[in-house]
Amino acid sequence: MDLTARKRKILGLLVERYIKTAEPVSSGEIKALYGEDISSATIRSELASLEELGYLVQPHVSAGRIPTEVAYKLYVENILAGEKKEIRVAGVRDYLDKKIVEIEDVVRNTARVISDATNYTSVIVIKNTDDIRIREVKLVEVDAGRALVVIITDSGVIKDNIIEIPVNMGSGYVSAANEVVNDLFADKTLRDIRAGVMNIDEEMMQYHDIFDKIINLLEAYASGRHDKVFVEGTSKMFAHPEFSEIDNARDFIRLLDEKEKLGELMTNDGDIELSVRIGKPDGIEGNCSMVTARYSIGGAEIGKAGVIGPERMDYDKVVSVLHYIQKVFNGEADPDDKEKKNGEIRKRK
Repeated sequence: MDLTARKRKILGLLVERYIKTAEPVSSGEIKALYGEDISSATIRSELASLEELGYLVQPHVSAGRIPTEVAYKLYVENILAGEKKEIRVAGVRDYLDKKIVEIEDVVRNTARVISDATNYTSVIVIKNTDDIRIREVKLVEVDAGRALVVIITDSGVIKDNIIEIPVNMGSGYVSAANEVVNDLFADKTLRDIRAGVMNIDEEMMQYHDIFDKIINLLEAYASGRHDKVFVEGTSKMFAHPEFSEIDNARDFIRLLDEKEKLGELMTNDGDIELSVRIGKPDGIEGNCSMVTARYSIGGAEIGKAGVIGPERMDYDKVVSVLHYIQKVFNGEADPDDKEKKNGEIRKRK
């Protein structure tokens, strides 16, 4: 049912207070936070009504009240419907500004930054390798019989390795092979390559050995990427009082161990920019919630970044951090932001 403006305000204040303290919230605390003239009797009546509607529970008769999953969902809906704030996070843009980056290094670094900024556990799932599109292949001769292969995709550098090349083929062999390789592989996905969507004529056959080695590099990378999930800040969860309870701690550890399930939870929201899952109704055990966001580099979707925290996580802060990370990856964040300082998180108060 639709709540009155007063009920919404009281519920919002109670959720925010509980997020900060992890303690049941009393009617007296709500009165002090309300900011307008309102009687204690009115607040008690509204709290009792919200409890009847399923938004609050009272652990003990003499205790205050705590929010339910339904209350958190309503609170998050208001956050997502409003204008998104930003919490500027140092360390991401500098990493992305490198001309050539190894995508997995960016992912690990970003997961670490998100975890440090939110003080929760962060998770990143990379998009399926089959859908990554090759932009360019660089061949650089190292010495006689060896060349460095750098494969640049729409998500960064996915592989670099040394391969053996035929010797005594002349000084122009590597540069010519580089041109032919790019004619063959540029703008193709691994799925295209597997399907044989390449035209190899007789002139290209002298480079067939190099073609095979590049395909082997891509296949090896793809096989190592199956259901790959990056997790940072696991220990941060145990600083929150909910996870001093053994059942919650066990469910959280089980969730992180089941990488396939975790990946599915992260990626089955389609094209939703920001998604929030709260508790058991959304498939998450152990008093946990998850906020996820799509992210891209250069306009190409790479995967999803997310944060796992207790149900009473600071959703406003988490959404703000993920929104800012999205903007950095999309090149929209201001590179000359004077509020940024190394290692510092600037909050809007």
